[in-house]
Amino acid sequence: MRIARLSPVLLLCLLLAGAGASTPFLTSEQFDFDSVIGKPPADDSPQHTAEVDQMLAMQEHRTSDEIARCKSEEKVDPFIFREVLGDFFNPKNLPITTQLFTEITEESTQIARAAKDKYNRVRPPIADKRIHPCVSLENSPSYPSGHATRGVVWATLLSEIFPDKRDALMARGKLIGQDRVIGGMHYPSDVAAGQKLGAAIAKKLLENDQFKAQFEKAKEECHSAAFVHH
Repeated sequence: MRIARLSPVLLLCLLLAGAGASTPFLTSEQFDFDSVIGKPPADDSPQHTAEVDQMLAMQEHRTSDEIARCKSEEKVDPFIFREVLGDFFNPKNLPITTQLFTEITEESTQIARAAKDKYNRVRPPIADKRIHPCVSLENSPSYPSGHATRGVVWATLLSEIFPDKRDALMARGKLIGQDRVIGGMHYPSDVAAGQKLGAAIAKKLLENDQFKAQFEKAKEECHSAAFVHH
């Protein structure tokens, strides 16, 4: 089980839940990656060259605020969305939601990792020494971005709970992926693919009866906590 990328909060919840405690909602075998995200641009393609040029330009102009935000998202978890939803949105107030999102975070990570292993794209800073990341170097394959995948999964599901906040939630979720380009760790096409995969994962979750039963409990908990704290 790959859990190194999870935040300390989600890692603790996962360990408390116990390995193999429940049947996964989704597995990588349920996704045809070629259909969902397609292959990454070839290293000798014009698109790849354009992406490198774009990253070098972003690197030259990234601000101290952007660097700080990129660093803060390295071990990001769903509770980053308290920026949109308010301070009530935290693990202490939402144990049911925390447990459910811990499970889907791990599953989303595993699915994205299967896609990474399939395409085995080299990370930008490893492929091109002109790219200097402002975040910790990861040696796993680059395509698709796991951060982008999880950001869209989280934002899409939270938008089902708080539809009035959908635009702000989706924007924040997508920013998690975009910051991986600013940070120098992913090509733009890695992020675009991750966001497509995240949307596909969220769609399958929302069609899954096992997930929907637990999601309703999380939704009730979130609505109750939001009401009490406003």
